[in-house]
Amino acid sequence: MSRFITTAVVLLVLAGCSSKSGLPTDTAGEQQWQQRQLELASVQDWNLRARAVLRLEGEAYQVGLSWRRDAERFVLLLEAPFGQGVIRIDRDPAGSYRLHLPDGRIYRNDSAEALLDELLGWSIPISGLEYWIRGLPRPDSAYTRRVAGSGNTRSLRQDRWDIDYLDYFADVPPLPKRIDLARDDIALKLVVEHWQPAQVEDTAPGLFPEFD
Repeated sequence: MSRFITTAVVLLVLAGCSSKSGLPTDTAGEQQWQQRQLELASVQDWNLRARAVLRLEGEAYQVGLSWRRDAERFVLLLEAPFGQGVIRIDRDPAGSYRLHLPDGRIYRNDSAEALLDELLGWSIPISGLEYWIRGLPRPDSAYTRRVAGSGNTRSLRQDRWDIDYLDYFADVPPLPKRIDLARDDIALKLVVEHWQPAQVEDTAPGLFPEFD
């Protein structure tokens, strides 16, 4: 009997060590996260509006964002800080990005981030946001994650960015509502005002919502 008890204790200790070491376990939360990822990946088209606070070198700036994406269009409008006006970033079918400045000048690059950095002196992770804004890690890039019991992503660490998900909409599947992103000396606090299918025209007054 004592031998049986000793063996059971050893097995329990080993199980606890395996769990703490990060070895994969087939938990309900993990299964729910995997299923949720498939649901979110099916969200390919959207028309969303958001407001954000962009922190650069210790200073905070309010930023408006309007983003339409579908099989034929990728159009992102940003109300830039420093009085830089509203800029437009779109992507052609070949995958090249164009940045339209308020004065009519247009610049091209394979990287939206490089365009922003070169022309405006600051950048946000557009290529990552295309996935992170849905609660998905970007494909073909290593990442770590934390998962809530509901199956929602709580946080991601990818491409040197820390992405925290603070709130979700109650839709099915639930899409992120509040996201904090930080990397080095730049941080972006993003609040999505609403998601709509890309086919629905945004009828809200004004291009960008007011900040609280």
